[in-house]
Amino acid sequence: MIKAAIIGAGTIARQHLGCLKSLKNVRIAAVCDLSPAAAESAAERFDVPEWFTDHNQMLQQIRPDVAHVTTPVTTHYALAADALDYGCHTIVEKPITTSLEQLGQLCERAHRANRVLVEDHNYLFNRTIQKIVQLLASGQMGPVVHVEAAICLDLTAPGSPFTDPNLAHPSVALAGGAVGDFLTHLCYFVPAFLGPHRRVRTVWTNHHAGSSLPYDHMDALVETERGTAALSFHGHVQPEAFWVRVTTDRMRAEAHLFEPRLTVERLHSGPRPLTPLLNGFDIARSAAGGAVAGLWRKLSPGPGSYEGLWELLRRTYAAIDTGGNAPVSIEQIREVNRLVHDLARGAGDLSDASSDTTDEHLHRGLHRTATVKTATAAAAPHSAVRGQVGA
Repeated sequence: MIKAAIIGAGTIARQHLGCLKSLKNVRIAAVCDLSPAAAESAAERFDVPEWFTDHNQMLQQIRPDVAHVTTPVTTHYALAADALDYGCHTIVEKPITTSLEQLGQLCERAHRANRVLVEDHNYLFNRTIQKIVQLLASGQMGPVVHVEAAICLDLTAPGSPFTDPNLAHPSVALAGGAVGDFLTHLCYFVPAFLGPHRRVRTVWTNHHAGSSLPYDHMDALVETERGTAALSFHGHVQPEAFWVRVTTDRMRAEAHLFEPRLTVERLHSGPRPLTPLLNGFDIARSAAGGAVAGLWRKLSPGPGSYEGLWELLRRTYAAIDTGGNAPVSIEQIREVNRLVHDLARGAGDLSDASSDTTDEHLHRGLHRTATVKTATAAAAPHSAVRGQVGA
């Protein structure tokens, strides 16, 4: 029986706890949170025998085999480092750290302790994405040449935690602010389908006048070893969506991750002009089935939209139990965060870009500022080109 402990008792921790309760070879030994009420409530809800407000006390007293770090990003490094030093396999919510230097130190700790270190790449394990992975592995799709991923949300909607004037969201510590909190979700699809990246070009923009957010929009073009990727985050649009499109030399597959929908476009046998019609029928059936499945998922108990997280955790615990390979490797974590870092470099130039804005532009009411930046994947200093985009 694997003994698990949770550090952090917020919203995402409930999904971790719910999943662990469903695993037969796992016992949740304790939960910890700085808030006694939150820790006690989580322990009571998920039938956890002990709760703490001091993570070191919990790690020392409970000695868990696995520790989950589900706290705000600025605390991830210190808590994960402590968990590894106590000999725990450690699962950390995304983004795993706020810098590549911190990530390197965690990876070194995990290597020295011979322990698993996993960052939550949950949507990579959604069933629709895994079906694309299976199609690729079977050889039916051919080699991937291009990947697109886009997230559409409204970060400034009433009640949004990202614009709460009374409580700063933890993402303010990240380059790009609230947008930076979602970059990991976009980035882990790139190495998964195309391998390590070589260089990126980004455009960071604020489309919402008067918003407290430094940016609410990001577009990136990524060059990799085997193809290209286009990544987008739209933070002031509706309806909400998250989709990934994988293009090969034979097919095009599109997975919608907020709804369980997968569409595949391919060449069909028969007259070539019929291909769009036949693909259209397939897309219509998939859309209808996905809408019904999405509603059923919302009404049913279980992981719901967090199905990928539950599958990731199931595979991680299976690897720990058998001594196999973790579903997310250290190399993957490094590459994903290297890409996140290169995308976020463009967001660091807001002050420079704003200072270049002329008085004439200001008098014209310019309220949308974009930073355009090209970054290479090399660790050495690189040249950059920045430009202004008018409203």
